Amino acid sequence: KKHYKNISLEEVVAFGDNYNDIEMIKNVGYGVAVANAKNEVKEIANYQTLSGNKDGVALFLEQYVEA
Repeated sequence: KKHYKNISLEEVVAFGDNYNDIEMIKNVGYGVAVANAKNEVKEIANYQTLSGNKDGVALFLEQYVEA
């Protein structure tokens, strides 16, 4: 198993769509709401992407994360 001890929360990406994701999205550097997320999630997210059935997570990763 690999452990990424040198990565801060500001460098972490988290995706969410529902109320239980709010705390997670608030506490990372790149909080992303999918298009079909609850409005409360969209309001606190740093970014928004397409819905899951339109590959929103993959699209965000392709656009914003370096390989």
